[in-house]
Amino acid sequence: MRRGFTLIELLVVIAIIAILAAILFPVFARAREKARQSSCLSNVKQLTLGILMYADDYDEKFPVQDYTVAAVTYPGGGTGTHVRWFHAIYPYVKNVQIFSCPSAPDRWNGNDTDELRYGINTFLPYYQIPLAEIEEPASTLMLADSIGGSSYRIHAVWSSSYHIDPRHNGGANVGLCDGHAKWYQCSETRHDIDVIWDPR
Repeated sequence: MRRGFTLIELLVVIAIIAILAAILFPVFARAREKARQSSCLSNVKQLTLGILMYADDYDEKFPVQDYTVAAVTYPGGGTGTHVRWFHAIYPYVKNVQIFSCPSAPDRWNGNDTDELRYGINTFLPYYQIPLAEIEEPASTLMLADSIGGSSYRIHAVWSSSYHIDPRHNGGANVGLCDGHAKWYQCSETRHDIDVIWDPR
């Protein structure tokens, strides 16, 4: 005659399942974040290339951070008076979704800056240096994951308002002025201002 499970045996099985879940859930979470990081890196690469295509059409100059017009219709269908760098490059990438990092809390709706979580290096539109005159394009940061307060610009000064967001395992995805994109440990962006940030 077959006997059923005893209460002790059942509790042992439940305990084993709980232990396995405790081991595997963090592994799955890390794998999911790694996939988001890879997707974000692809976004940064496409946006970086979009900026370079824009520069190719405009005498090798970068799009300005922000300028005012009488009226503009945004890619998301809204209207306003501000044109920012991401509005300027939208015709080159034609995809609202790549402006949103999968690990960021919000998604850009194609209108103004509230949900955008990528920022452009402030030095580039400010100095308007042609691409050919950037001394070290492979080391000069163009674009990066940014916090909400820096929806459209990032700055070398590490502050609460304008900085890179280390949302990918303590680092951020960045695009550089030669067109490549990579993951940076955020401590690498806090120093060497003349190399990483300033294109002159």
